[in-house]
Amino acid sequence: MTNELIREKDSRYEEYESLLSRRDSIKKEGERFRLEYLRVFGDLVNEIFRTKISCISKKKQIAWCQARVNRGEALNRAELENYIEAVMADYNEQLDEMIEQTIAARSGSPVSFSDLKKIKEIYRHLAKLIHPDRRPDLAENDVIRDLWNQIVAAYTYNQLEALEELKFQTERYLASLSDNSVDFQIPNLEEKLSKLREEIRDILTSLPYRYRFILEDEEETKDRKRELEDELKSYTEYAKQLDEVLSTFSFTETYS
Repeated sequence: MTNELIREKDSRYEEYESLLSRRDSIKKEGERFRLEYLRVFGDLVNEIFRTKISCISKKKQIAWCQARVNRGEALNRAELENYIEAVMADYNEQLDEMIEQTIAARSGSPVSFSDLKKIKEIYRHLAKLIHPDRRPDLAENDVIRDLWNQIVAAYTYNQLEALEELKFQTERYLASLSDNSVDFQIPNLEEKLSKLREEIRDILTSLPYRYRFILEDEEETKDRKRELEDELKSYTEYAKQLDEVLSTFSFTETYS
């Protein structure tokens, strides 16, 4: 291989590493914006969803009652409650998860600038060593796969101490591999470069990254709050209308 081809190969590999770093960095930023959005709007968003699923529940109750009335059947409240509990289980589980995420977002401790810098440095170092796209020759190694999953989690949640320990574990394990210094090729490099560029564009133009434009502008933040409050009001009024419809049904039994 000529020196010119070697330089071209090294340049493409450097671009690949740079894009990987850029992609992971903005994904992390997106997670930060998501958590901040939850801290600011989480309670309101959760209350909207709570009211929305209440409306869904009431609509299903109305449909259940109407179907039985049409068939000339008596309305049993216990049967209705059992039916609603079953059909609404997934909605309620989703609401519980949303509430837990909001609580978790607010419980996160602030990270200093110096710690953030160290976190980024360690992550970039480890990415060069074992990133599954950067090191496809190690992609099937179970130990490496587990280490990388832990590294991504620690990086995402700004866990400096965990990253420092993972750095030690990773370097120690790589040192135990007899072929860790062997040169390797990145297959389908041009395709991977194109895919990374597209992924970066997608992240920058989709949620949660676009939350930054709301969170970093005081007027946008106020407008978003007003929009959410109006949405909540709309669902609340709709729930009252559904209650009025439900009140027209008569139950011959309360509980069997």
